[in-house]
Amino acid sequence: MSRIFINYRRADSEGHVGRLYDHLVQHFRPDDIFMDISSIEPGQDFVQVLEDAVATCDIFLAIIGSRWLTLANAEGERRLDLWNDFVRIEIESALKHDKLVIPVLVGGAKMPSPDDLPATIASLSRRNAIEVSHQRFGYDVQKLIETMKSQLPAHSSFKKQADPEVIYKKQEALKDLRIELVGATDSPLYQFRNENRYFPVIGEGNPDANIFFMGEAPGHLEAEVGKPFVGQSGQLLEEWLAGVGIKREDVFLTNILLDRPPKNRDPLPEELQFYEKFADQLLDIIQPAVIVTLGRFAMQYILKKLDVPEKKGKISDQHGKLIKAQLPYGEIHVLPMFHPALALYAASKKDMIKADFEKLRLFI
Repeated sequence: MSRIFINYRRADSEGHVGRLYDHLVQHFRPDDIFMDISSIEPGQDFVQVLEDAVATCDIFLAIIGSRWLTLANAEGERRLDLWNDFVRIEIESALKHDKLVIPVLVGGAKMPSPDDLPATIASLSRRNAIEVSHQRFGYDVQKLIETMKSQLPAHSSFKKQADPEVIYKKQEALKDLRIELVGATDSPLYQFRNENRYFPVIGEGNPDANIFFMGEAPGHLEAEVGKPFVGQSGQLLEEWLAGVGIKREDVFLTNILLDRPPKNRDPLPEELQFYEKFADQLLDIIQPAVIVTLGRFAMQYILKKLDVPEKKGKISDQHGKLIKAQLPYGEIHVLPMFHPALALYAASKKDMIKADFEKLRLFI
């Protein structure tokens, strides 16, 4: 996940940005500094790709050089006025998400006035700028770094590793929750569970996971062994996780229903209502920074719980989009996806779901 996003125009300030980056990596991890969109695949919505990248940063540096305001394309149109200008799109996204935006003036540039800017980024002119001069480059960059360190939030989309005592308490809380679930005789699915000698499936994985997956309900095999995602869809999920450098044991996997419904039918309203309290407790225990919903039922539960504008949207519109939200313990991101099982029945969807998994690279 890129905590620091550097926005710049190559023709205006590439040399200054190279020097700045060399100083930044002495104080921040290289993986925490995002400079360029290396590849936007054919068919992808490039505006959404840029917005997703900006949405996950903590500090946005807008590098402004002497030609930043006036650079034009071959037709003489000012780049900043073009709807598809990457620099403009990134700044718009940073302002929309209320990021800490720091204008960095290089090459003797002056801060533009609101009248010089497109209306969608005019408020950039009100952000306090830092000037980085050639003569005092090291000194000025050090001032910038001190400002950045003082402003970085305590809670970001990375979770710091909890100490052993905290992890132990979380493990015990998960055990207590499972015991409660086992004895939940008032569950609408309790009788079906007993008749078929199924296990409830509370979930498994890292009790202090940064990334939390929530599917729909356990299948036949999952209910037989008491573990989530152990069938073919689980194999696909592990494959896609490995593809972005994530191990299954580092995330937490669960479902919105914690018992298998008959014939794998859709959850009933009374079943969703009953199991939501367990889902709420799981989130309270693990406190993830990223919630990945697999399928429409999990997506609807999470987005409704968070009361975000996207709560009425369809999964066909929301999948692969990062949705910023707030839980009592801090800021989080929700990433809706289709359930991996969809790829078993519609092979044409496999590449689409795999592409959505690529978004998780922002959080590792």
